Amino acid sequence: MGIRKRYDGTLIKGLPAFRLINPYVMKGRNESAVYFTHELHMKKTIEFIRQYNKENKGNGKRLTLFHVILCGIVRAIAFRPQMNRFISGKKIYQRNRIQLSFIVKKQLTDEGLETNVKITFSPFDTLEDVIEKVNREVEKARDMAGNESDHEIEFFTKLPRSLLTLVIWVFKALDYFGIAPSEMIRLDPLYTSVYVANLGSVGLDAPYHHLYEWGNASIFAVIGKLRKGFVVGEGGSLVVEDLLTMKYTFDDRISEGLYAAKAIEMFKQFVENPEILLQRPEIPEEILKEHMLVSEE
Repeated sequence: MGIRKRYDGTLIKGLPAFRLINPYVMKGRNESAVYFTHELHMKKTIEFIRQYNKENKGNGKRLTLFHVILCGIVRAIAFRPQMNRFISGKKIYQRNRIQLSFIVKKQLTDEGLETNVKITFSPFDTLEDVIEKVNREVEKARDMAGNESDHEIEFFTKLPRSLLTLVIWVFKALDYFGIAPSEMIRLDPLYTSVYVANLGSVGLDAPYHHLYEWGNASIFAVIGKLRKGFVVGEGGSLVVEDLLTMKYTFDDRISEGLYAAKAIEMFKQFVENPEILLQRPEIPEEILKEHMLVSEE
């Protein structure tokens, strides 16, 4: 189905002509962006989180809404591999890892420094796998000594302006031809399946976010704050429920709209019914082949 060349993806062969021409007509991610809003009903999810934490009190497995959302994204991508594609050098690639990136505050204060975290997941990860991976990487990220990504950025920002400009130009040229240094791609949080921003954690509503032209992240997901709202219950009566708004920015060139809409609806079902995420998914072999995943490092 594809030929491996890039460190982070496999060139996809056999796509329709209109899909192949898109990166030439729509040259950037923001020119190709589609924006979508989703409202999730969270009553069942919040009760599930409370019960899970009650049952696992004291064993270090504290569950948060952020864990559920990240696991829901991983599970949706596992069943909808076209959501894990990206555009580079006007070509369409299947990403060979499922990776999520997000920002972590080293200290929960206004002055606390921020750092990026990028985590590689398996399509078979359960909710407990996600809790373990996320907690481990967040703990490492909050180390004041900094992580590898912090050190890389610090090194380059110390270069003279003209030299830094040249380095970035050279890297983008190498990336265009699919031969950028693998170590830089490995560390860069913008080379990822989905970049997730949790604004609800600081009490803010979800805005739409632009897609970065740097890197190759094709989806940006923003989580808003929990709020009370009216929904139509049984018999047509209005009831008050916990609601959560999520907003997505999606590079339209990687797949078609119906496929993406079904992926988002699948994600919604996972988050609203998180008990599903405790079980290892049964993924058909043809879908696993479509992923073209490499072994975790």
